[in-house]
Amino acid sequence: MTDEHPELQTPRLCLRGFKADDLPYLQAFAVRPAFWRYLPGPEMTADLIEAFLEARLANMGQGDWHFCLEHAVLGLPIGTARFTIASPEHRQGNIAISVDSDHWRQGYAGEAMAALARFGFDDLGLHRLAALTDADNLAAQKLLASHGFRCEGRLRENFLVRGTWRDSLLYARLEGDPL
Repeated sequence: MTDEHPELQTPRLCLRGFKADDLPYLQAFAVRPAFWRYLPGPEMTADLIEAFLEARLANMGQGDWHFCLEHAVLGLPIGTARFTIASPEHRQGNIAISVDSDHWRQGYAGEAMAALARFGFDDLGLHRLAALTDADNLAAQKLLASHGFRCEGRLRENFLVRGTWRDSLLYARLEGDPL
């Protein structure tokens, strides 16, 4: 690992660290309910997105990377991803991806997932990658399954999301698992 934020390339995306000039693009899509509906935080506002970006710019820490999903042709942010090393000792990592609803069902989340899995397994030498998804997020469940992740269980009422207890599903993929 290096101290620099990794940059991952796919045919149509660049997964990179955030830049200050990403703010208006992030604010344009991240305030939409479709973007944050399943996320376990507050309703997104322009101010919260600005605070998120400021925190990412201040801390591009090793072992916990926040990626901007930049469209390779447009050169604009269309989503975010996070890759965290959950346990160096046990070689485990966590993945999360969110894409602008204007770009859903076009394969971008799949490209990002494949790039993050390669990063975790090939570059970092991890053995296990995990992802949590809201139990009602069928698109995320389909995405994870199509990338070799298996559902390992349901976490009952593990997130209080905007006043409602939500269940999550835990998915994981092991190094060497078939797709």
